[in-house]
Amino acid sequence: MRYRQLGRTGLQVSELSYGAARGATEDPAQFIATVHAAIEHGINFIDTATGYDGGDSERVLGEALQGHDEVFVETKYCPYESYAVGAKYVGTPEALLASAEESLRRLRRDHLDVFLGHGIRTLESFERFMNDGCYDAMVKLRDQGKVRFLGISELSEGDGTHQVLQRAVPTGTFDVVMLTLNFMLQTAADSVLPLCRQHNVGTVVMMPLNQASRQSGLVSLPAALELVRRHIAAGNLPDQPPYHDPDLLAFLEPYPVPEAALRFVLAHDVSTCCAGTRSPERLQANLRAIDPPYLDSVRLQRLRELFGGIQRQAF
Repeated sequence: MRYRQLGRTGLQVSELSYGAARGATEDPAQFIATVHAAIEHGINFIDTATGYDGGDSERVLGEALQGHDEVFVETKYCPYESYAVGAKYVGTPEALLASAEESLRRLRRDHLDVFLGHGIRTLESFERFMNDGCYDAMVKLRDQGKVRFLGISELSEGDGTHQVLQRAVPTGTFDVVMLTLNFMLQTAADSVLPLCRQHNVGTVVMMPLNQASRQSGLVSLPAALELVRRHIAAGNLPDQPPYHDPDLLAFLEPYPVPEAALRFVLAHDVSTCCAGTRSPERLQANLRAIDPPYLDSVRLQRLRELFGGIQRQAF
């Protein structure tokens, strides 16, 4: 495993990190086995949130991490009614503080390494979060030693050009951002990553497989081609050659699509690529991507030519 610096936090984090959003409720034993396998292979950064699996992600993760204080944990507070794009903003400093305390209890820790405002999706709600006491509550947690570093994550489904993060990063108030970057949504490479380098903000990449499902996403060649079809239907890609070609992604060989997708992210100047997986076997496949130079310049340029113009996600 190779390690990269998480911006000005100074933390050295594994370039491939573990996303613990799913699996804790469905199969806790396998979830724990996968977390342990990740740690055994050198992964030292795990992302979770209060809302993942109804709180079971944090609870079962807390069980899995007993005796592994060397692993950094990132969790989040969502100030909206749901993760839906148009969900109502309901954030309050009291709810944020209570959420952090509950995360500490579930995770069985005396501090959170990184604590994020979760899924901030509009400039208007970003300004509310910063001025209604929520951000001040985060600072209070840091001053109390309950949180080490502060961050913000976006909701790229509603903000494909990353307007919120472009506003947030230059403020100097956040140590870490969690952003979407994959070869079907590349906009952050030109808009957010340069700002993060300039302000020494750590970058945790989410959705490297584009919020994948078995039907559509970067989990397999058929699912990737289905995602291309959905982008065409949404008007994000032209309805013309080569986008209907079944060999559209043949240039990625010998890499399978999921491995190529992870390699695409790791070829950028990011701190860590956060990939979720529900089994040690899938984790083993993901680990094949940590092989510099990750993806060569010819493949990177071809991905940019084909998909670099996409400015919103399709699912």
